[in-house]
Amino acid sequence: MELMDTSIRLYGKLDGWPSKEEMAHLFESAGFSVVVGRYSLRLKDCEHFVFQEYGGDVGDPQFDADASSLERMLNDAGRVSSVFVAADIRHRFEMYNDLDQLVGYLHHRWPEES
Repeated sequence: MELMDTSIRLYGKLDGWPSKEEMAHLFESAGFSVVVGRYSLRLKDCEHFVFQEYGGDVGDPQFDADASSLERMLNDAGRVSSVFVAADIRHRFEMYNDLDQLVGYLHHRWPEES
C-alpha cells in the first residue's frame, strides 16, 4: 500500500525580514505574481504561500504555506528559496507531512544550531 501525501506544511525562518514593499519587489522582479494585502503578501504562483502579519506590532511576519503533495511543496519552496538566495537572505524551510515527520529541508547560509 502506497502512502499518499495529503498535506505538506512549511515552517520557515528568515534572518532579517525585508519590508513588505521590498519583499513584494523581490518576488515581482523574479517573475512572481504577488497580491499585496494590508498585512500580507500572497504568491499567486504557488499552491498556498503567504507572508502574513506584515505591518503589525506582534513581531516578525510569519510564513503560511502548505501544498497538497511533497513534490508541489518542494517546487514552490524551491522557487521561493531561490529568490531569497539571489538576494542573499539567510533562511531555512522545514516541510512536514500530516504525521509531523520532517520530509523536506531547504536553507541558505542558515547559522548552525548550537
